[in-house]
Amino acid sequence: MRKLAIGLVVAAVVVAVATPAHALECDGFDLDDGCLFTITGGDTSNPIDGYAVTNAAGVPMWDFVRDREAQAIGYPISQRWTDGPFTLQAFQKVILQWDPGKQRMNYYNTLDALANRYPRVELPFVPPHQVLEEDQGASFGAIIRNHLALLDQNEAIKERFLREPDWLNLYGLPIRYEERAVDGNPAGVQLLRTQRTVFVVWQVPAAGVTVGRVNLQNVPDKLKKLSNVIIPDAAKLLAPAPDPVLHSAIRALPWVADGVLPHEEPSVLILRKLFTSSQELFWTLLVERQPAWLQRPPDVLAEATLNMLLAFADIPWTRKHIGPAQPLLLSILLHAPQEQWPSSFRKLMHKPWMRDGVTWDEMLFAESVLSFLLITPRYEGSFFGKHVEINNLVTTMLDMPFLESFEGYERAFFESPPFFGSSRSSPSGANYEEVGGFEYGLTILHGFAASGGITDRQALLYLLGGPDHFAQQPVEYAAALNRRNEHRGIRMHDIYLPLSGPMRLIIVHDIGHPIAHNTMAAMETVLQAMVAFTKTPFPHNYLILQVWPQYPPEVSGGYRFDHISIDPRYVASDSMSIETRRVLANLIAHFYDGYDTPYWAGKGAARVVEYGLGYRAPNSPPEIGFPEYKDDPHADCPVNTVDGAFLTGEGVCHRNIGARFFLDLYRSLGEAQFRDGFARLITAVYGSYPLHSHCRVENPFLGIPCVYPQSPPFEKTFTDAFTSGLPPEAAANARSLIQRWWHGG
Repeated sequence: MRKLAIGLVVAAVVVAVATPAHALECDGFDLDDGCLFTITGGDTSNPIDGYAVTNAAGVPMWDFVRDREAQAIGYPISQRWTDGPFTLQAFQKVILQWDPGKQRMNYYNTLDALANRYPRVELPFVPPHQVLEEDQGASFGAIIRNHLALLDQNEAIKERFLREPDWLNLYGLPIRYEERAVDGNPAGVQLLRTQRTVFVVWQVPAAGVTVGRVNLQNVPDKLKKLSNVIIPDAAKLLAPAPDPVLHSAIRALPWVADGVLPHEEPSVLILRKLFTSSQELFWTLLVERQPAWLQRPPDVLAEATLNMLLAFADIPWTRKHIGPAQPLLLSILLHAPQEQWPSSFRKLMHKPWMRDGVTWDEMLFAESVLSFLLITPRYEGSFFGKHVEINNLVTTMLDMPFLESFEGYERAFFESPPFFGSSRSSPSGANYEEVGGFEYGLTILHGFAASGGITDRQALLYLLGGPDHFAQQPVEYAAALNRRNEHRGIRMHDIYLPLSGPMRLIIVHDIGHPIAHNTMAAMETVLQAMVAFTKTPFPHNYLILQVWPQYPPEVSGGYRFDHISIDPRYVASDSMSIETRRVLANLIAHFYDGYDTPYWAGKGAARVVEYGLGYRAPNSPPEIGFPEYKDDPHADCPVNTVDGAFLTGEGVCHRNIGARFFLDLYRSLGEAQFRDGFARLITAVYGSYPLHSHCRVENPFLGIPCVYPQSPPFEKTFTDAFTSGLPPEAAANARSLIQRWWHGG
């Protein structure tokens, strides 16, 4: 039996600490006996304010902290304060206490002290304190066993807790385990209170969390929001830095080396803040690129550009590149040929879903915005060069409800007519410019805004087919959009995909064409099998299946770049049939196409996936492929989905990567080796997204040259993918097979 109380486990307020191996480096300004951390001083207008961690007065706080990991300690969130003979300082995850009598640093029992001294204070998502009755009169060893037994209620938390060898010092004893209902899930959030911290696991989607991941709460950060609770208010005040010790790259600038004049001081302060905020940006600008304009004394334009870079350095992910899309987006930012950023793009970059890290879909969306804001205005003519109108249109779009969150498919709606870049005609024959161009699109958006704005449903349904032509009047266009989609049903299901993480499955169908209840299960089954077969993450965090009844009898469905479409006959009844799964596998496989990969290559790869997943018999020959590119001047080459072909620069038709090519490799290498090679091939062709559109103009202002990424030759790409890691004889056989297909014989 357990009850709420203050008892035995609070008797020892502090415990001596051990020393991990990795050091916490100074993220701010070096001081003579420590560091002024400015990274947690962002709530002030002065960019050089921060919290000092030093060895002053014989308290070795800096010596102790720099031997610890940032993940375990966090950055400082207060100055020092004293409590009797003790000296304390709060960090994001722990409070440290110096005991002068024993000459040692302790981890403060923060939550025990809170329960003992402030019993009425409750922190959000922190279980209340409790005493275990079985602790009464027990030995310390028995008390430890009693409290460790609390871990048995959650295996994930238990594994994370005991993974830390110094858990007793860093976390203290477990105190209380609790599950709380969220969004109808009775165990939506799972919490373990210890003497010093709180473990948390979210089992439902929430902003800034990963479902199922065990995290540690920043308990001192929560205390800091209270007045004089554990952390004195006076200790929360930020301290300004003394005369800075400048980074060597700043000192090397000619106008700094010969002495900083008063009008140059603001630029020096910005460079110092840029270094502390994002060493990636700082290093790129001052060390790698060294633009000529930065070698001259700063003028108004140079200072504006530095402030622009500093604004992006404030975005958390620019401090460290983690995901694969983030360096690409940063590259786009630095290549953009504008001296100042439009306000709409600043708004985009500070959306919560952009600030917390950039996914691949978000990077593509940002690139679309940049295409309109930074590239399109450079063209001449009546359609282009409308920078103000485009900026107003983007700003209005970003304020719509459907962009408060980001599912990935919003990009297609954003790029669609009549909002951006369409030359299609209205029913009256008027072209885009004649009906108002971007002002026309802005009028439509204002019309939507008057009725609450564009919703997620409207954006999703428009992606799957808006009106064929935009009408003369914006009101008529909005009405046409709603009429087109009012008879469609939507089903959604969130899943967790190995290698990829959380994603959303969506089915859209006409109300007049009902689908089988297990269609969603069929799509999930095929997608899970696809990821396992390819050993490659699915390239989006969503998958949309549109049930579309307008295919000829010989066509089962289609791949639409942002979604797939399937004929209703495959999902009208037993949608878990082999034939339905075969069609779904073929369609989903096309999402793994590379941007520069020929269309028939995707067809061939999709066909071999059908075999690999067991949806088509291994001895079943591929049916005759239908010709592609009939209007292509190279149509004299027998291009089809079975063999594939292409015309070389010498006018020679070569057989290429159709279904038979993949099937020969599959049967020759065996399933295990083929799957390894197939995963390498997908990574090679999908991971080479070209940034050509942002390299039309060199960027001398930021000192960054245009570098056009070059796609490797197809033959080398395939050969490397399917021969890497093979024994010499097997690699030689695979290489010979590829060459026979490529060059005939």
